[in-house]
Amino acid sequence: MRIPDAFFPLINFMMKLLLRSPLHFIFSSNVLLISFKGRRSGKQYTTPVRYIRDDTVVRMFSSPGAKWWLNLRGGASVTLCVKGHSYTTQARVNEEPMAAKLEKFVAYLKQFPGDGAYHGLRIRRGKPLPHTEIKAVLPEVVIVEASSPPD
Repeated sequence: MRIPDAFFPLINFMMKLLLRSPLHFIFSSNVLLISFKGRRSGKQYTTPVRYIRDDTVVRMFSSPGAKWWLNLRGGASVTLCVKGHSYTTQARVNEEPMAAKLEKFVAYLKQFPGDGAYHGLRIRRGKPLPHTEIKAVLPEVVIVEASSPPD
């Protein structure tokens, strides 16, 4: 089920508070805070984003409609708050060929199948998403990558 866009300002505000609090563990296993400077404005932004870890990489997934990732094209310094711990690293928008992007997006959807609705996929309870549908929306999927937090 997709949450209506009108609710996201309130949800994001609450998630920022929660992820910075001692109660972060409620969501921090799969939602982080990413802070970065706007390329043109220089203003500091912080947004909660769903993520998965893959060895030494943190992958965040977004859609083109969520404009935050535009500031990270070509790479940018960011601060990630993961599981209550903050660290500074470089993040970049993934520009890999579609085959590599497909593999990463499928891995993400296996963990969070309901998030497919935010990428234009029709969710069918208990049924896997067809690869043909996933491939059709793949050009619109934004993957941002950064190094994992130090252990």
